[in-house]
Amino acid sequence: MTEPPRSAADRTATSTARDRLRAVVAPTDRTETLPVSTAVSRPLAEPVVARRAVPAFDQAARDGFAVRAPDTADASAEAPVELAVATVSTDAADAVPAAAVEPGTAVPVEAGAQLPEGADAVAGPEAVHGVADPDTTDDALTVSRPVDPEVGVRRVGADVVADETVRPSGHRLRPSDPALCTAVGRTRVEVVQRPAVGIVPTGGAVTSGDPRPGESVETNGTTVAEFAERFGAKVTYRDPVEPAPHALRAAVERDLTKDLLVTVGGTGPGESDRIRDVVADLGEVEVDGVALEPGGTTALSVVRERPVLSIPGDPVAAFVATTQFVAPAVARLAGREPPAPVTVDADLATDVVSESGLTSVVPVAFEDDDESGAETERTARLVADEPLSTLARADGWVVVPTDRERVPAGETVSVERWEASV
Repeated sequence: MTEPPRSAADRTATSTARDRLRAVVAPTDRTETLPVSTAVSRPLAEPVVARRAVPAFDQAARDGFAVRAPDTADASAEAPVELAVATVSTDAADAVPAAAVEPGTAVPVEAGAQLPEGADAVAGPEAVHGVADPDTTDDALTVSRPVDPEVGVRRVGADVVADETVRPSGHRLRPSDPALCTAVGRTRVEVVQRPAVGIVPTGGAVTSGDPRPGESVETNGTTVAEFAERFGAKVTYRDPVEPAPHALRAAVERDLTKDLLVTVGGTGPGESDRIRDVVADLGEVEVDGVALEPGGTTALSVVRERPVLSIPGDPVAAFVATTQFVAPAVARLAGREPPAPVTVDADLATDVVSESGLTSVVPVAFEDDDESGAETERTARLVADEPLSTLARADGWVVVPTDRERVPAGETVSVERWEASV
């Protein structure tokens, strides 16, 4: 069995490993047609072109009275103009006005309604006197000030014209986009499919169900799955696989149809840690250990043109490897850039020691953190290294670069808040 590299000199620099990962991961180009209401967050594979104008008819932009602007040109408070109010249909289902605006007349309209024929303006409350509202049944109204042409009117295509490209190819649909697409007659859109990611936990003493004596509940794979889904993947999460070579080989081959395969566990030096050898036998190993702690036994391989990331089974190491490698890989497959980390400055409560040549990721928690989010001075203390609760008790982590072996207590550091960064 191949022993994983132990010293920093034998491992691939984290930045180099990311470059190699980027080289073997390409954005997904498969497409599918979806109802626009379910396509939010997907990048468009084709532009959205308007099938109809918005508005599709000349319409009133406000409640009031549709008028001919020239009829009001001489209106003033001292000499108001009187207009006859035409009778309109009272059927709420009738979207088309039943009356046209003849010279010397006005028609009550509501915002969004079709502008009656002959009208070129809508007189609002500021210009009309003697009328309580547009639903009046009075025979006449007085206009005390001129109403300019096109005031209170939205013409055909004022918002969108027919055949206009309202969203370009590559645009990632936002929550406000379905309304726009539906308005222009595009209820279905062509989008890029979500990349398929297979997650295969390994280990003989882990289970996805209730543990029996001597077993542990598998949690690392579910964490990877959560991150992959947040970054746009369609995840297939498998039950834990026994560490026997034949079982591991079958599990890897089963998911080589995916855009990315992530194996969890089995990367260490133990006798049951065999995933590295199985993957190496099937394909080419691009990265065999990274200069990262924890997470240094992470490996990158290519098997039958499919990228395979093998990350450690320790919870904290698996989490670090997921944020540093799995998340960027999924983001690239989904055609997006990973979000920039959200960081907060804090003073270290104790020294942090790191091995030269390694990038160390150190979980920390804030002392007396202000839950209101106000800007206050913070102190960060190291979190005791426990198999699982470390992640729950930590507020983020401090990254110690490769050229430092010690960060002294009292130094102001940048704490990356990982939950806020995804």
